[in-house]
Amino acid sequence: MTVEWKDEYNTGEADIDDQHQVIFKYLADLEAQMEKGVDERYIKMLLDNLGLFTRSHFCYEEIYMRRIKSPMAAVNKEQHEKLLEEYGRYRQRFEVEGISDDLVKGLHDFIANWLINHILKVDIHMRD
Repeated sequence: MTVEWKDEYNTGEADIDDQHQVIFKYLADLEAQMEKGVDERYIKMLLDNLGLFTRSHFCYEEIYMRRIKSPMAAVNKEQHEKLLEEYGRYRQRFEVEGISDDLVKGLHDFIANWLINHILKVDIHMRD
């Protein structure tokens, strides 16, 4: 499943859209790596970098939503916490089990589905 940025994902806040596009680039890179064969070093790097970037992005987005008094601010924060919990499970699983096709595919699908659904159901309300 190739995941690409679409204009319908625009929130109306350029910095947030740019940050979302960075996450889409992480996903595209993961997809390219999956075609070649992913190694443990790559997955560790992805988990490290994606974890740091996502936390920073969530902080920025939550502050922005509070600043504009978005009615979705609380829902947004709650969903971010759930994503970080799930990310933590993948991180822990990787550290305990190492790399596997199941882990890599699950991680990809989790990030792709969450990103698109979260943008279209929550973040898109920033347009209003």
